[in-house]
Amino acid sequence: MTAETNTSMKSNKMAKGDESKGQVAGRVSCEKGRLLIVDDDKTVRQTFQTVLDMSLPNCRIDVAVNGAEAVEFFRVAHHAVLLLDIYLPVMNGLEAFRQIANVCMVENWEMPSVVFCSGFCPPEALAEIVTKNSAHCFLQKPVKTELLVETLKDRLGREGQS
Repeated sequence: MTAETNTSMKSNKMAKGDESKGQVAGRVSCEKGRLLIVDDDKTVRQTFQTVLDMSLPNCRIDVAVNGAEAVEFFRVAHHAVLLLDIYLPVMNGLEAFRQIANVCMVENWEMPSVVFCSGFCPPEALAEIVTKNSAHCFLQKPVKTELLVETLKDRLGREGQS
């Protein structure tokens, strides 16, 4: 775990008990206003975090550098929205998505909205995911700041998305 993400998760573990989770259709709700940025490129992570810190001041933002960390961090914080790169080291974004969906099923948790992003051509499996559930979408990098912010605001404002 990097120092950047380790610090972020320490605060997550302490804050987890501070907020109560509601119920959505019998499932435990996501942590409202909680976003997880997952990208292996440090510059992209820092840029996204800076833009989103300024544009979404009431949003709690955590950062992971690969798919395995994303799953681990999600288990701790149950984020409402994930900004998830597809091509990641250790575990790719699609596998992380599948594992997070499995965690949600096993724990009876609400599935977060997932905004997939990549600078490369997305795999065909992604089309099926975003077609089946409008809570999920794909953004092509480089993404315009306004589109990124509006997409995330929209998803952070949803309740009972799964």
